[in-house]
Amino acid sequence: MNQEARRIPYQGKDYIWTGAEWYEAGAHLTPPAGIIHDLNALIEDDQSAEDSLLNRVPQLLAAACQARDAGQYRRAEELLRRAQFMEPGNLAVLAVLSSVYRASGHPAQAVAATDAYRDANDPVLLTTRAAALCDLGRWEEAKRTVGHSLAIESSDEAFSVVHRIKAARPDLYD
Repeated sequence: MNQEARRIPYQGKDYIWTGAEWYEAGAHLTPPAGIIHDLNALIEDDQSAEDSLLNRVPQLLAAACQARDAGQYRRAEELLRRAQFMEPGNLAVLAVLSSVYRASGHPAQAVAATDAYRDANDPVLLTTRAAALCDLGRWEEAKRTVGHSLAIESSDEAFSVVHRIKAARPDLYD
């Protein structure tokens, strides 16, 4: 276990929080989503105290990405809102916020979060926006957006969005 890892007893078993993921002690198995949700709730106060010590945008952004990847969407959003307050218009923060909304099943919020920057020259922001547009079935706009992203910089993520569009709407690429 690293120094950040914590052992949490729950329902007769011990679970380990690595700071990024949960696993069952001894078995090294990832617990079911319902148990992860309950475990996240158990450590929420401790994480809030730790999060309150973060006072720079890069720290907040890294913690938000970790929270998003662990399925802690509300925590991720709170961290990103603090980062936005410190640096309004930070495109990296907006891209991660958009990805948090998408991951939590709110693609319309993901698009809305990036609306003011739809013409930005930030490939990460454009790619996550294009993916959210796909989630909403707005294929033509998604194609334009991911095309803009790829014109700036190619990435596996952007090409994944292109493949998604082609699968759903091959007529857009004829």
